[in-house]
Amino acid sequence: MLYNTVLAHAIVTVLYLQTLALAAENSQTLLNADSIPPQPRQRPHRVAIIGAGAGGSSTSYYLQRFSQQHSLPCESTPIHITVFDSNPYVGGRTTTVNALDDSRYPVELGASIFVKINHILYNATRDFGLTASVKIYQSAPDSKYELGIWDGNDFVFKAEREDDEDRSSWRGWWDIAKLLWKYGLAPIRTRQATKKAVGEFLKFYEEPIFPFSSIGEAVDATGLHAYTGLTGKDVLQEARVGDLFSREIIQASTRVNYASNLGGIHGLETLVCMAIEGAMAIEDGNWHIFDEMVRSTADELFLNATVTDVVKDDKKGTFQLKTANEDINRRLTMEYSAEYDTVILAAPYQFANITFSPPLITVPQKIPYVSLYVTLFTSPHRLSPAFFGLDSQADVPLSVLTTLSLDLSDELGPRRGVDAVGPPGFWSISTLRVLHPKTDGVFCGPTSNCTELPAGAGADGSEEDTQYLYKIFSPAPLTGTFLSSLLGFQYSPEPESKHDDPLSRLPKSEITWLHEKHWHSYPYELPRTTFENFTLCSTESCSSHGISDGAYYLSGMESFISTMETSALAGMNVARLVVRDLHDEQELKELQSDMEL
Repeated sequence: MLYNTVLAHAIVTVLYLQTLALAAENSQTLLNADSIPPQPRQRPHRVAIIGAGAGGSSTSYYLQRFSQQHSLPCESTPIHITVFDSNPYVGGRTTTVNALDDSRYPVELGASIFVKINHILYNATRDFGLTASVKIYQSAPDSKYELGIWDGNDFVFKAEREDDEDRSSWRGWWDIAKLLWKYGLAPIRTRQATKKAVGEFLKFYEEPIFPFSSIGEAVDATGLHAYTGLTGKDVLQEARVGDLFSREIIQASTRVNYASNLGGIHGLETLVCMAIEGAMAIEDGNWHIFDEMVRSTADELFLNATVTDVVKDDKKGTFQLKTANEDINRRLTMEYSAEYDTVILAAPYQFANITFSPPLITVPQKIPYVSLYVTLFTSPHRLSPAFFGLDSQADVPLSVLTTLSLDLSDELGPRRGVDAVGPPGFWSISTLRVLHPKTDGVFCGPTSNCTELPAGAGADGSEEDTQYLYKIFSPAPLTGTFLSSLLGFQYSPEPESKHDDPLSRLPKSEITWLHEKHWHSYPYELPRTTFENFTLCSTESCSSHGISDGAYYLSGMESFISTMETSALAGMNVARLVVRDLHDEQELKELQSDMEL
């Protein structure tokens, strides 16, 4: 089926050329340019995109690009793009909040980094002139270790702090030698397996795979079902990666990235976690990529606009949208008759709460999503050595990933959430920045203009001004007792509230700023070989033959791979399908018109 459209396109083109030749041979009157009546301007092809996250933003961006790059010789149908999102911002699960409610300190609440093989994000960063930073975390001056992996009892791995001047030193080679000494060839075999799998995945961006009518076809064509159909543990065993490296290093990565152990995540997503070369983030927030995508291409953007109904007119083949905002509904009706030729749902169907009329023949499968709690906070306290069973502050890693001990990995491996996290109780803790609010540049208050602080203001050489910005991923809300123990300060909840111990009750002197967020962050990437199609069907022909009747769906990509990049890839792919079908339709109309002549 990947090649059906290409074949049909070739047949139409041949017929078109033959018809033109025949018309020229039989013609007895030559028409000059002045005798050709002017053609009426075509009505724009109106597209509604529901969701302004990575997928929806990318769809808007590539709809415009493809419609310009692949236009027909004659004037093609213009595309009019309207984007809706229930949030007050563009970016979906990519968004920032300001630590200390201070605009100097934006911090990612959702997706934090992308890597160089993420071609869409990387190229957009370049094309939009955005500034990318490779320094994702900041170390305290006296910290010996940048990263540690903790199993709830012991640190099974520590990575020494790497200063800029040390990156090319012998110490880097010494760290590699220690890895090989402890884990044998496992790191090398992991890299080889990752490179092979990523190489097959990158074919999704190129012909003849791209654009693909369904994820399943692309998976089968690249052989990636051999990875998605098995657990990460099984794929690593087939690649002869040792159990020790798998459990201590790779499982820590799957836990921080997807809140899953190796027994509960498929092999492709496991290897994706290890493709970390060129990690970067956009300064002030990755949402800037998607904001630029939408605002540079969409004709209309409606925020705080929750779409509630999609109603199809079977006679016209068009759609009307209704939102929970009556002002937006009136505007749509008055200005555009609220009528669209194509509708693209760029959000998980099970969370969208949209009613389709007529009802969809095949409803996207409801799949389990991770319930992830993200806790951001600032404190004057460092992570406590006593919490981790250490003696020295310098021995506490700035960021702590977690894994399971040998005896628990098999038992808890396939489980989910609080049943999978084990003795550590959290997935990861990161020290993001060291803040000095009195001396860090400028301050933009809610009622004042940005004012640069005098040089040296508040700089008295003490540590009183220092704040540490932390980020914790966990399967359940954190408690005040846990956080006080983690940071090493005294705290006792009131006797009657021991079972009600929220972080909000902690003293402001100990936790100076707090932000908690509960995400349905991504699906549990369970082993599977079937995936949702890109079409949402309300007719039998669409359901049986995969021929779109105007409605598309992006979030089936998430159970294959869930990243900012793959959501953007789904958007790019559907944009190409829409433009291709529109242009094929135009060519067919022109052929029919020429044949009538």
